[in-house]
Amino acid sequence: MQAVTLNTINNVSIQGYWFTPQGLDAKFIKGKIVIASAMGVSQAYYQPIADWLTEQGFCVLTFDCSGIGESKDKHLKEYQCNILDWATQDYSAALQFVLDTDSTSPIYWLGHSLGGQVFPLVHNIEHVSKVITVSSGTGYWKHNAPALRKKAPLFWYFIMPIATSLFGYFPGKRIGMVGDLPKQVMYQWRRWCLHPNYCVGVESESVKAKFQQIDVPLVSISFTDDEMLSLTNMRDLHALFGNKNKQLKNVHPKDVGEKRIGHLGFFRETFKDNLWPRLLLSEFD
Repeated sequence: MQAVTLNTINNVSIQGYWFTPQGLDAKFIKGKIVIASAMGVSQAYYQPIADWLTEQGFCVLTFDCSGIGESKDKHLKEYQCNILDWATQDYSAALQFVLDTDSTSPIYWLGHSLGGQVFPLVHNIEHVSKVITVSSGTGYWKHNAPALRKKAPLFWYFIMPIATSLFGYFPGKRIGMVGDLPKQVMYQWRRWCLHPNYCVGVESESVKAKFQQIDVPLVSISFTDDEMLSLTNMRDLHALFGNKNKQLKNVHPKDVGEKRIGHLGFFRETFKDNLWPRLLLSEFD
């Protein structure tokens, strides 16, 4: 695991880690994988699966977007970035780093939740061999999982705007929701989650066009016990992508011998001997 600094097109530096198989010649590398995190989740959460993937013969890049984890170098209320900035600048810098490495092996985009929502906006995403998303849906509140749907109006119309206005950023850790996030990220995410077509229904025509024109092979993995997103959320997002070669897999925990997986669970190390080989390795072909 090597610490790396990624420079975005607007001259902002973000921090990442480059995982490489020890003692394996470059010509035997099976592929290179970019792991794009869920909203507010630090790259540290993905270190176990990154380590495991290197054991399988892959190189892996994890990274933190501006204002998150190791890419936070000032008070959060000073950050003016939004989600589109993360996608077009931070995500793009991560992919460019991998594109610039010395290897002819295929490149894969592994996006968790938000990391699997906005990949059409990433520069040079057409050079990726396949996109694999995990627990990625639109976030439209009326289609959220039942328990979250009951709380969503209170959150989006009262808690989120009041807390963000008071603190100058979203203090998610204080209130046990999502995590601490830049204010513009939350304001933009709020607009998306209140619209049936999510970001495509809110942002510019160019954003809509990029979603419709994307044609990278896509596999979306979702779980029936996701406590945040329903299958409708997953299908709605899947429908926004113009890919001809796309597949949605909705997995019941019992079908893979597990009691609980949930929205964040797939990346926990406890699943390295079951879910990761069964659901992930077959996608890196």
